[in-house]
Amino acid sequence: MLMIIAVIMLAAGNSRRFGSNKLLYEIEGRPMYQHTLDKLAAIPDVSLTVVTQYDEVAQEAMAKGARVLYNPHPDEGISSSLKIGLKANLDADACLFAVADQPWLSQDTPGKLIQLFLASGKGIACVSCGGKLGNPCIFSQKYYPELLELTGDTGGKHVITAHREDTALLPVEDSRELTDVDCRKNL
Repeated sequence: MLMIIAVIMLAAGNSRRFGSNKLLYEIEGRPMYQHTLDKLAAIPDVSLTVVTQYDEVAQEAMAKGARVLYNPHPDEGISSSLKIGLKANLDADACLFAVADQPWLSQDTPGKLIQLFLASGKGIACVSCGGKLGNPCIFSQKYYPELLELTGDTGGKHVITAHREDTALLPVEDSRELTDVDCRKNL
């Protein structure tokens, strides 16, 4: 049976710690979000949904064939974007969540994570480096109810921590891949 995996990029944060819209901050000549968007849009045979509050991100995502959903309440934290993306993809067998502020994510990592998820038989898969868990993460349908219960600035890591026995880990060598650029010192 073919498993339907939806890919959801979360790109609606307010960037308070960064001091300006970090997603538009240029890294290697392109806005930060574009690095992640390009990698996710290149994954074959998946649908891509982008949750944002920014028109520039929305326009670029639509140009790459993504479905765009606006988050009218980004101040409610990452859980609000996660739930908007998930509710639009409840028919998928699993959802891969990625964050737009991870510009050094390898081109191959999302695809390898999907392969690991499919091969492992586990309900969750996520990237890790040196014991630290990170994004992207994949959750099977059985975890959708728990994800929909999240509130505030709590993401899927809360669900992963509660179900480590059902989580497959994809180790990556370069810790920079897992760097979420939350403030300028992360650059």
